[in-house]
Amino acid sequence: MSSLMNEPLSRRSFLKLAAGTAAGAALFSLPTWTQPSKAAMASDAYKRHIAPIAYADLPADATMAAKSSDLIKHAYQFVLSSVDTIEDTSLRTMVQKLIKDPTPTFMQEYTSSISVRTLYAKLSAQGLLDTSKIDAEHLLPPFQGTSPQPFLTAPGSGYMSHHPYPGGLCTHVASNLHITRYICQTYEEVFGYSVHKDVAIAAQALHDIEKPFVFQWQKDGASLKEYPIAGQGGHHVISLAESIYRHVPADVVVAQACAHGAPSNKKGEEDVVAWLHAAAIIAGVDPVQYGLLRSDGDGLPSPHHQEGYLVHLGDHDFVLTAPAAVKTIAVLKKIGAQDYGMSQSDLNGAKYNAFRNYVGAQYGFMYINYLEAEPNGYELIRDAVHTLILK
Repeated sequence: MSSLMNEPLSRRSFLKLAAGTAAGAALFSLPTWTQPSKAAMASDAYKRHIAPIAYADLPADATMAAKSSDLIKHAYQFVLSSVDTIEDTSLRTMVQKLIKDPTPTFMQEYTSSISVRTLYAKLSAQGLLDTSKIDAEHLLPPFQGTSPQPFLTAPGSGYMSHHPYPGGLCTHVASNLHITRYICQTYEEVFGYSVHKDVAIAAQALHDIEKPFVFQWQKDGASLKEYPIAGQGGHHVISLAESIYRHVPADVVVAQACAHGAPSNKKGEEDVVAWLHAAAIIAGVDPVQYGLLRSDGDGLPSPHHQEGYLVHLGDHDFVLTAPAAVKTIAVLKKIGAQDYGMSQSDLNGAKYNAFRNYVGAQYGFMYINYLEAEPNGYELIRDAVHTLILK
């Protein structure tokens, strides 16, 4: 998700390019699971792969909802197949390892509260933390030595943002990779040249690599609260730090950093520089020597490569998916109360969280939001939920 949601230039540019990309995408034949028709989505053929479950048997463990979902498994496989298109063998292997095991290895540098407080002081001294919004205790999420969950089961963002259901990270990254790949295709077809696709695909695949760490599932079925670092949700800088710590090439890391904002103007570049600077401090490297920043440390290497801009454009599905999630969460609350007897207390706690997590993982909130705008939409949603969760 970008911090530049209200910046009209990037929004207009994205919408113009998205229109062209959609037209280009129509020329290609995608697997049916990635591009279902309206009829398929609404039919029993789409639902028959989803075994119904009794409301009383809904899993309290959010990760189980993702692991039981064909939607999430297919999205995850698309992420892996996209990474497989990276031609550089070393880079491809590096990205594959991160997707398959997103353990934040940089955390071996922060095994004590003293080391974390020292890091907090360094970031604060550089103006990279708003100390009124984050303290040393919440700078880094809890860590027990390995990734708290696999890439497969993590949500796509915070619990009230885009794709906030188990496995939402897979659908989010798969969507972004679709968009990014077709932007690259568009440039080839319209302008007659090829961008560095390896860089764009690798950066997009890694842009949220530490969301499994940052958005750990809690006992009540909600995800862990996120705190800001360098003006962004902490997952962005933490993901960059892990890429740096694992020696991902500098041009890929810079493109990855641009997912949340492009260096289109002075302020935009300053933001990207701050994220890279913060990530380099966490990873314990010099950002200039690594090749992330120019020699004075105040800007990106220039001339700017285009791949960072393309990764930024590819990370714009939040424009639709964030409001779609908020609306879906509300309509599912209504159904939970009306059809499953949830009390107000239930709707604010673990019972409703298990309910929305399971619906989200099996259908995706985008599908529910799409149905809501159709004729008799609320009843269509009720039917879909009843098919999935038996009363």
